[in-house]
Amino acid sequence: MNYFTIKQCYYTGDYPQTLQEIAKLNKVTDDTLTFYKHSASLALGRFETVEGSGKLDRAFKGYYEFLQSKDISQLKQLVSRDNGSPFELFLLALAESVLGNFEEGLQTCVAGIDNDEPVGTPELLLLAVQIALLMARPSTASTMLGNYASANEELLSSEDELIVNLAESYIKYAANQETTRSNFYYFEELSQSVPTWKTQLALLNSHLQQGNLPEASAVVELLESEHYAEGQKEVARLYRPHFLASKISLSIALNHGDADELREELAQLAPDSAFSSSHRDLQAKFDELVAKYSS
Repeated sequence: MNYFTIKQCYYTGDYPQTLQEIAKLNKVTDDTLTFYKHSASLALGRFETVEGSGKLDRAFKGYYEFLQSKDISQLKQLVSRDNGSPFELFLLALAESVLGNFEEGLQTCVAGIDNDEPVGTPELLLLAVQIALLMARPSTASTMLGNYASANEELLSSEDELIVNLAESYIKYAANQETTRSNFYYFEELSQSVPTWKTQLALLNSHLQQGNLPEASAVVELLESEHYAEGQKEVARLYRPHFLASKISLSIALNHGDADELREELAQLAPDSAFSSSHRDLQAKFDELVAKYSS
């Protein structure tokens, strides 16, 4: 079965369309469809714990319950590194990473990537790359991606290449490689061929990385237009925290003076976001220095 359209919708952040594409298959099901159906449903807040009774369905139920309680013990009973499928290990590694146990999450990914089961391995590789980048280890991410691509060069389908290319773009962005060339063109082409909130935000951040402030401002205006803000309201809500983080960076660069107001909105909307947490930590350190040298 060809999953390209489903995966393209999912990785460009169009979760409603992902579910519509899966629904077109008239109740055909397998682990790949189950993974993307439940993943898109979770992203949209539509996940139903009564759906499905397969092993991967149960793993998703365990992951959903983990998100409510932050207790990973039940999920670990359902999924083990020794015999879990790549899709199941994806959920375990994701949960470990949510708890901040990035090294454990990365090792869980490695266990799944090395088990020679092709279904779900590209997805697990992408997660491994993301975790490594969160650990500020771009060289690890690059090595893992390179090893996988070399070992599977003749086997990669177009849908696998979609995921591999996305992983490569993340690495280049994090390492500030090909910033004005191939990586920028990748984000630009994606935003034009599949214009969604996620692809436009990727283009916005690429412009910010280069200091292209007029172009970045134009993307902000586009995302605030009726087509994106109202026409894609459900997805706009999901990406609002990311959008605010980008707007804060743009506001500071343009010296617009509304950065504090945007930070306040972000702190209220997503108090646990990486941007808000980093700002609080920096503010606390600054306050310590002020107290130290003013006493």
